[in-house]
Amino acid sequence: MAEKNYFSHTSPTYGSPFDMLKQFGMDYTKASENIAAGQQTPDSVVQGWLNSEGHRRNMLDAEVTHIGVGYSSDGNYWTQLFIKK
Repeated sequence: MAEKNYFSHTSPTYGSPFDMLKQFGMDYTKASENIAAGQQTPDSVVQGWLNSEGHRRNMLDAEVTHIGVGYSSDGNYWTQLFIKK
């Protein structure tokens, strides 16, 4: 996101998170993604997600078996990608 100067669940390179998972050969039965930008600390971004019903649901989903986390200090972009295998 930082390199391509965008903030969206849809990447100009990979498309949707589901398209990206497919392109990288990831098998999954369920997937979700949280993104954020601008928060200065891990605590502030996690608190923001926890205060949002949809983001909180993604984080606390008991069916999730794998998680990927990304951070870029260039604009403070944060990403969580959750899947159920």
